[in-house]
Amino acid sequence: MFLFKHALQLAVLFLLLGVSAVNAQEFLAPEAESSGEIQGLDFGTYRAVVNGTDYDVSPTCQVQINGTFGAFTMLEEGMFIEFTFLHYADGARVINSIVEVDSVEGV
Repeated sequence: MFLFKHALQLAVLFLLLGVSAVNAQEFLAPEAESSGEIQGLDFGTYRAVVNGTDYDVSPTCQVQINGTFGAFTMLEEGMFIEFTFLHYADGARVINSIVEVDSVEGV
């Protein structure tokens, strides 16, 4: 009985270690800045397309619209924005702040 209990504890430990390794992501991904026109929004999955590039949007993303506090769900396609995002080594880009602007250069 003791051997079975010990083996079960080890199996659970290895399972937990395996799950955490699969979901591992960089702790300190580099932050970058960009700007552009919103071309697509998916509020259900917190995703946005800006200038043809797909981004995830952090659920804690700070949004500013018309100079005041806003929310991701208040954004609209066609808006011009400046934003900061984390760029992970696996290619994921996660927006963490958005500011609506009147126009951006090059768009």
